[in-house]
Amino acid sequence: MLKRLASRLLPAFALLSLAVAAPSCKKSEAGSSDAPGGPAAESDAPKADELRLSYKPGAKLKESGKLTIQLSGSQAGDLTVDLVGTLDITDSGNDTLKVAYKVDEVRDVSFSGVFKPTTKEGETPKDPKEALLSSHGARIIDLVGNPDKDATKALPENKKPEGEAGDGASDSIGEFLGLPELPEVGLKLGEPVTREKEDTQDLGGLKIPMDIESIYTLVKIDESSGKRLAEIAIETEGSGAIEFPNGGGLLSIDQISEVNLIFNLDDQLPVSVHVEQTTAFSAGSQGGGETQVKIDATFEVI
Repeated sequence: MLKRLASRLLPAFALLSLAVAAPSCKKSEAGSSDAPGGPAAESDAPKADELRLSYKPGAKLKESGKLTIQLSGSQAGDLTVDLVGTLDITDSGNDTLKVAYKVDEVRDVSFSGVFKPTTKEGETPKDPKEALLSSHGARIIDLVGNPDKDATKALPENKKPEGEAGDGASDSIGEFLGLPELPEVGLKLGEPVTREKEDTQDLGGLKIPMDIESIYTLVKIDESSGKRLAEIAIETEGSGAIEFPNGGGLLSIDQISEVNLIFNLDDQLPVSVHVEQTTAFSAGSQGGGETQVKIDATFEVI
């Protein structure tokens, strides 16, 4: 969820792929570490007194979500999407899940500036709400929500019928629906865990090396509803840079984000997620700017 939106909407959106990427907790790469506790390989070993989050199959959820993006700089614009959809979570084997999603209701969608859809000469503009209502698909994830891109691409739900081009913008926005990615680190109540890692982000075909530091904190476990609801706070800072091809200059990115996740430990399902993220970028001859992203989503078993 929350990290599959912008790179194929408009050329300007390529600069926003990181801006709409909610902080994730992917498997650590060489050189990453958890603190306290030493190397990631050691701290990733399960401990009896640590809380580990994971999803389980066999649930159907109603997701209500709102996404707001504000882009300033040489290319500016606003995007707001408020929609309701269905998630169907089933077992896909080998400790993976299939999450089928579809948009059921579009409460609001508005664009301005570089986000405004363009049409070719002679074409009738599509109603954005109507286009979004046709958005559906599925993805393969592991038990903490990390997507398997190759397996997802091969799913029949994601193949367009022959002769049907589809609406890339609407399909991408529809992919806003999905399960939040969960921390892979063990958590203890009130004890922050820091993870540092090197990662690569695909930004419109440009693969940008990123240095990322994330702090995970199990804030509390609330049992007043009769269910154990864990509140997890995630703070992330990241930066990276790469040269544009053909002497286009340097693309540099600095990003900070805060995530608040409420997770039902008994049902192994999300309850809500709130994301606030700011990304400052400098894009060589294309100029620079800043994106501010807010995401709010709630999940209800149906």
